[in-house]
Amino acid sequence: MPLTSRLCVRDVMSQKVSTLHASEALPLEELLKKFRHVRHLPVVGANSRLVGMVTRMDVLEEALLLGRERWVRVRDLLSCPVEKIPENESLSVAARAMRKAQVHSLPVVDASGHMVGILTDGDLLAAMAGEHLSAPGDPWELPVDTLMTHEPYTLGPDATLEEAAGVLIDADVRHLPVVDEDERLVGILSERDLRERLGGGAREWPRAAREALDVRLGEAMTPDPLSLRSGAPVAQALEIFTDERIGAIPVVDEEERLLGILSYIDLLRWLRERPGEARKQEGGEPPSPH
Repeated sequence: MPLTSRLCVRDVMSQKVSTLHASEALPLEELLKKFRHVRHLPVVGANSRLVGMVTRMDVLEEALLLGRERWVRVRDLLSCPVEKIPENESLSVAARAMRKAQVHSLPVVDASGHMVGILTDGDLLAAMAGEHLSAPGDPWELPVDTLMTHEPYTLGPDATLEEAAGVLIDADVRHLPVVDEDERLVGILSERDLRERLGGGAREWPRAAREALDVRLGEAMTPDPLSLRSGAPVAQALEIFTDERIGAIPVVDEEERLLGILSYIDLLRWLRERPGEARKQEGGEPPSPH
């Protein structure tokens, strides 16, 4: 029986979770310190019921607008509705929910709506990987080229944040490789980078200050990002995603020319769909989603 058929969310989630209470009020400077090692914090109300999430970006945006000394109430920063997952749900359903919402973590709730843990993409990838590690043919040796997005959207380092925002919105992507005139990878710009520079979400970007919109990608990008060489095994990508907590990895050739990009969502999709493909090859039917 596959691992993902035996395990549910409760079996692999993290039970020790830092939370915020909706009624808390504190300076933005103090609130930012709570995000030193995390990107999201669940918010609970009465009786530990989950009421929403606050992200580091939510707090940074308020700090930019109001100043870090301003006091705020946590409930005023809530991102609602919040994506959550029942503790007895299957890992395949959790993977589908995480991929659809394009989030890195899901709060876990019991039947009464009380928060009992959190499931991260690292938890999910590690658990689902166990099913494939012992599979015939060692699927983790599959080259990343087979899973990546080929010929992704790119811009040069002299392009502006305004141009980058347009590409991310129009193409509905979250990471934008930055290449030089020879198509060699020199950096990467994420949606998070843009939000830190421009504030707000995608809809607010066109109204950002002209000074911010005119910033060149060479100043705003992450230079010399982690990348994978064409032909690298999927196992190497999994190690980077779980250890480095990044959302996408550019794939390059021997000359550092960009060939594609692999996201953690691509890897989740492959992990979720592969058992069904294997059963089809064996003449059976893939398992039905719960």
